[in-house]
Amino acid sequence: MTRIHIMKRLIAGALMSSGLAVAGAGLTAGTAQADNPDWGPAHHWCPGEPLPATGNHVTDPFRGWDMNVCHTYYYLWSGMGNVSNMIWDGDNPPPKPPPPPALITRENCQQILGIFCPKA
Repeated sequence: MTRIHIMKRLIAGALMSSGLAVAGAGLTAGTAQADNPDWGPAHHWCPGEPLPATGNHVTDPFRGWDMNVCHTYYYLWSGMGNVSNMIWDGDNPPPKPPPPPALITRENCQQILGIFCPKA
């Protein structure tokens, strides 16, 4: 085979691979829309399945979990759950709390960063 023919095959293969990658990314974007923007995908439990992990089932047992029906639940940060310390039962978990206040402000920037503080 000539070098030109080999180069054409390499370029065609690269284009096909990138086309498949773009198509695959388009397919996954549709499934991500069902996720909760704060907590990610919902989890599902039905009777007969093992209970979801709570971190420690002895000190953090399920409270008010009906074992006869299926549940949609989310894992949250510790202390935010409604059936255990970290598990929210239901379709609408609370939003994530706001981030802590910034440690570096305009007032203390020069003191902390010195010459690296951006000029405003």
